[in-house]
Amino acid sequence: MVFRGGPRGMELMAMDVAARTFSFRHVGEPDSRALVSEAGEVPEADAERSDVEWTPQPGSPAWAHLAYLLQELPFVLSFREYGPEGGPSLVGVESPGRQYADVLVEHGGKQWRVRVKLEGREEPLQLPGMAIGELFGEGGHRDAGREGVVDAGI
Repeated sequence: MVFRGGPRGMELMAMDVAARTFSFRHVGEPDSRALVSEAGEVPEADAERSDVEWTPQPGSPAWAHLAYLLQELPFVLSFREYGPEGGPSLVGVESPGRQYADVLVEHGGKQWRVRVKLEGREEPLQLPGMAIGELFGEGGHRDAGREGVVDAGI
């Protein structure tokens, strides 16, 4: 839905993993920039897109980075036993606008927000699910966090 809705002005506001719910907002003007990917043209059909490495490049619209982030977040679960502290549990995602999305995770009995820049990226998102899992498993979230918000630099 994020991939297909973004070019049409439907943007994800929130996703709740446990409830399996999504909330969208309709924006007046869709982002007119094209998705730029190393793979070239990216198929709109989910099944076809799953066979393509379509990482959005900097300059792509925020919805494309968010769609890719959501595709990669299940990898957080692969890191539950990683490192001395173990990885986090994925709770959801909140995206109040095009600037960033907060990946909501639970770790050590506390909920954390991992802030991921969407708009104005200088580098492509690289394995964000793995990066979040490793960050928490190795304890780096405390150094990068302030008031429950972690700026992971991803």
